[in-house]
Amino acid sequence: MTVLMMFAACYGVWQLTMLASATRTVRMPLLILGVVAGLYGAGMLALGLQLVYTRGMAALSGDPLPEIVRTASYTVDPLIEELAKVAPFALLALLHRKVRAQWGLTDFLLLGAAGGAGFGLVEQLLRHADQAASVTGGGPFEGWSKMQGFSFVQIWGLPDLVTSWLPTPVSYIDAFSADTPSPDISLHLVWSALAGLGVGLLIRGSALQRLAGGALLLFPWLDHAAYNHEVADPDGAGVINALATPLAFLRHALWLYPLLALAAATFLDRRTLLAGKRAWPDTLTAPEQAGRPAVAALGGHAFAGLPWTPYFTWTYVLTRRAALYSHDRVAPDDPMRQAVAQSTTALDATRGAQAWRGTGLRRRDGATPPRGLKPWLPLLIWAVLLVPTLLYFLPGSLPTFSGVQGLLAEPWVFPLVLVFSVAGLGWLGWQLYATARRLRPLLAAPAADAAVRAELRLLTGFGSIAAGIGSLVLGLAAGGPDQPILTSHILDAISQTLFLASLLLAMLAMVWFPPLGLAALAGGGFQLVLTAAAADFLATLAGAGALAILAAMMSGNGSGGGRGDDYWEEKYGQDDPPPRQERISDANKAELEDSGWLKNKVKDPQLRRDFMKWLEQGHKQGEAHEHLRPGSPEAEAKLAEFLAEVL
Repeated sequence: MTVLMMFAACYGVWQLTMLASATRTVRMPLLILGVVAGLYGAGMLALGLQLVYTRGMAALSGDPLPEIVRTASYTVDPLIEELAKVAPFALLALLHRKVRAQWGLTDFLLLGAAGGAGFGLVEQLLRHADQAASVTGGGPFEGWSKMQGFSFVQIWGLPDLVTSWLPTPVSYIDAFSADTPSPDISLHLVWSALAGLGVGLLIRGSALQRLAGGALLLFPWLDHAAYNHEVADPDGAGVINALATPLAFLRHALWLYPLLALAAATFLDRRTLLAGKRAWPDTLTAPEQAGRPAVAALGGHAFAGLPWTPYFTWTYVLTRRAALYSHDRVAPDDPMRQAVAQSTTALDATRGAQAWRGTGLRRRDGATPPRGLKPWLPLLIWAVLLVPTLLYFLPGSLPTFSGVQGLLAEPWVFPLVLVFSVAGLGWLGWQLYATARRLRPLLAAPAADAAVRAELRLLTGFGSIAAGIGSLVLGLAAGGPDQPILTSHILDAISQTLFLASLLLAMLAMVWFPPLGLAALAGGGFQLVLTAAAADFLATLAGAGALAILAAMMSGNGSGGGRGDDYWEEKYGQDDPPPRQERISDANKAELEDSGWLKNKVKDPQLRRDFMKWLEQGHKQGEAHEHLRPGSPEAEAKLAEFLAEVL
């Protein structure tokens, strides 16, 4: 059940992402991380603010807490939740000039939708992830259901989800309805998509567009409040009650809201991109400058070296869009423009199939597989700490194996689960520290994408730790693993979950922090071996922060293509290009570590030392080994690989 609920949340975001392909710059992995940020970041932020408000009002007014919670559910809580869902992405844009400049309106809409999908997912997981023993159904293709009063809760099967538009993970269906049930549209996803576009208009728009952006932030709050009012106080009076009827009527077109918002964002973003191309002609490929449409010009390169070039070309397209969005917000010598201009030149040089001849998967020359247990220790720690969580949410969430959830709550097993959870919180805290230490060089990169991913991971981790510690304190006070942890409001979801489920849900965040042991696995694995011309293209893309992992996997084998001699003379004051690799002894490694190139790329001295140690892995003391020339494509690629692995 849990996997299907997670799939439903991400599937709706994927649907919008595919429709937004003409103007977006964000990639699906970042949007999945946005779903996780909505789950842990926005969810925990909203819960904390609602706790402060309801408990504070109860203390100040003396009114019963249940009455304050009920009233807040259709007044203050919808405002808190709608702002919390877009807060992570709005904060990133406000804090970082590059984010404000490189994200288009479509990106803000998609990230808002991702945050809303994650927020809706946390509500459903808290409500239903621990109810596998009480549902009936045929399995993941038919779904599961559970009677609840005069309605039943439906967890949809895979065929129903993939044939629906923006499906919600769980629906509540009237038992006496004559209509054929089908998945509802995810309300939180739609509301947050509109709010995300509103944030984008407030940040990027003209004066009139900012007014529209304010309206797009106001509408989800009012519609959310009216929806909750129909449930909590349908016969009440006041402004919300007066708005409930017209808003309920408009909600019949809920499926259309994101399409209209996406059409408006696409139209405005297209105008910005066309203006950027006119302002920065050096970012256009030679066929585009000759008058060919971008689709035809880039399509020729996409099929030049199958199967590699479609992905590389698409990554180039997304990176160039990010640069073009910033054309009127940065100086003409902006590093992002220069990186994309270099990538465009390299793209033109690798347009023919000849440049990609010889590309394939080969063993890295001189690669030494990890030896002993030490390189694998972080991976083993990560896998062991996740055992109770994965047992609870994977087999345990299926009716057939629901006994697993009960077993983990047994008095003789639960203390062991607590030990795993506390250790997991400590391990997650260490991963947060390691990520924060390596944030500075990512912030200095021309593209904002890598820094955004790191900061969303930090937000996710902090939210998870807060949820875990809060669950421990409140759950232990409640008296045991099978007790509700508190009575509050994320649409009452948190009051329905058990202590054990809430605690293990917090531990799931570790899945989105790649364990350091995976670096050891990659170190002895396979890599892409490319021709020199293709390698040049990927190296320049990596300089823009777009292909850090793939470019780091490449080798410079082959001949043909590459930068001209004037590049090295201009950059390093020498007539001849440096050798691609040079054999030196351990004593001469200071040339790279003390180079101005590395100091400019990595400001933190400790991180530079870590990079040098990482380069030496697999070599015996005193053994001659390959030394990278500062500033060469190989050095750029190795540094990109190192930064990608330590995150």
